[in-house]
Amino acid sequence: MSAPDFLNITSPPAWTVDALCAQVDPELFYPEAGAPNRDAKAVCAGCGVRAECLAYALAHRERFGVWGGTTERERRRMRRPVLRQPSGRRRPDKREGVVRQLAATLTDPEIAARLGCSPRTVLRIRAAAGIPPARPAGDNRGAA
Repeated sequence: MSAPDFLNITSPPAWTVDALCAQVDPELFYPEAGAPNRDAKAVCAGCGVRAECLAYALAHRERFGVWGGTTERERRRMRRPVLRQPSGRRRPDKREGVVRQLAATLTDPEIAARLGCSPRTVLRIRAAAGIPPARPAGDNRGAA
């Protein structure tokens, strides 16, 4: 028997400490195929770290379970590229100005939480409008 590899153990993200899902049975978030997932989504709806959870699931391409109040199918739709209008011109998103203003000080998950949308939506708005990426959490460069 080989020794465990303690050097490659990663710690969970800091936001998981505040996650409501840690207080309920994990099986709730991994229902059988075709089983309802509304109970898991109800827990997610009241969670304060829902945006961070969803961002994590999208970034790590979580294939199973309910993460950030979304199923794998819903997350897969979020990752699809945005189709352009036939004319090649995009319709401006009415949230573009808010994203532009908040991107200077907040991360995409924080902006998404304020707008009530997903971090992926914020990313799409930024990309379409040419808004530079938000600073990563913990990055204090340029702060006074």
